[in-house]
Parts: sequence; C-alpha cells; structure tokens
Amino acid sequence: MADDFSQDVIPEPVAERVAACVDYVARAVGMALDFLPETLPLVDHYLSLVRQSAAERESVRPLVAHAVGAYFGEVVRRRLGGFWRIASPNPIDWELCSSSVFLSFNPIGVAFDAMLQDTEHEGPSSRLRVAPDEHWLVARRLAEVPEVPEDEYYLLTTRLEAIEIVAETLRAELEARGYSEVEFTPEDYDAELRPV
Repeated sequence: MADDFSQDVIPEPVAERVAACVDYVARAVGMALDFLPETLPLVDHYLSLVRQSAAERESVRPLVAHAVGAYFGEVVRRRLGGFWRIASPNPIDWELCSSSVFLSFNPIGVAFDAMLQDTEHEGPSSRLRVAPDEHWLVARRLAEVPEVPEDEYYLLTTRLEAIEIVAETLRAELEARGYSEVEFTPEDYDAELRPV
C-alpha cells in the first residue's frame, strides 16, 4: 500500500485525502479500496450513507468531497494515464489531466456532484475540459450516448464511464490525424481549456 501513496506519483495533498477516503470507506462499509474501477460502487454506497449528514451539516461536505474526489481522481489517473495539477493548496483548484488525450477535470467537483446529487453546490465544477477545437466532437459523441436513469446520473461509476467515452473519442481523433504517439504534459495544459 505504501507505493499507492508515493510522493513522485501522487502530490502530497492529494495523497492525504486519498488516504482519508480509504479510511472513511473502510470504517463505513468494512471493505478496503484498491484503486480499481470496481471499487467505485463501494464509494458510491459510502456517499449514499453520508448524503443526509452532508445535506444537514455543511461542514461535512468539503471533508467528504475532498477525500472522495481525490480517490476518484486517482482511479481515473491510474485507469487512463495522467497527472495532477495542483494550482493551489485549495482542492477546488485541482485538476486531473490526461496524458494520452487533451482532457482535464476537477475530481473534487465530481465528488460534490455525487454526494449532493446535483451540480449546484459550493464545490468546483465537474465539467470536462477539452481543447476548443475538439468541443464539437465530444459534444456530438456524448449526444449519442443513451440517457441514464436519474438515480444513476451522479454516480462515480457513471462519471467514469462518461470520462472513458470522451477519452476514447479524443484518442480516436488523434489517431485519425496521425498523432497516435502524442503525449500531453503539464505545459500543454497551460493553454485555455473550454468546458464541455
């Protein structure tokens, strides 16, 4: 487990919150998280257990969302490849960026959405960000995806699926243009990104 939190892979503030999520879920549901996508239903279940408390006690929301968002971001990073951009100590400024396609998002925002079952909250936006010239491509592909039931829309498992669809779409476009070997770095993300 020590390698899961190594400083050269996970920035320290993210690693602290990931460890908190692992602890919260273990205490609540009695199972350990292992960073595989198959563990996201456990985290979704944990969020269902704390949802009422988070709705009633505003102070609970950031603690849970920061921890769950960090864990979710790590699952995505390990699944798709990428890196964290820590713009400030405040988790609302954190981004997870893909190295295989030009795609980023704030996992803390995804966690706020999942916890509160809404996108209107005090947390950051969970919207995916892509290069402006690829926005139409992603919008078109997402429009083709069947709608999910309302009770599944905010689940972390559903969000991972949507992120994977967007990444696959962007990757296919890169390959079609002859850029199959390209890898994106932090410098590539310094340009302005357009939300999806």
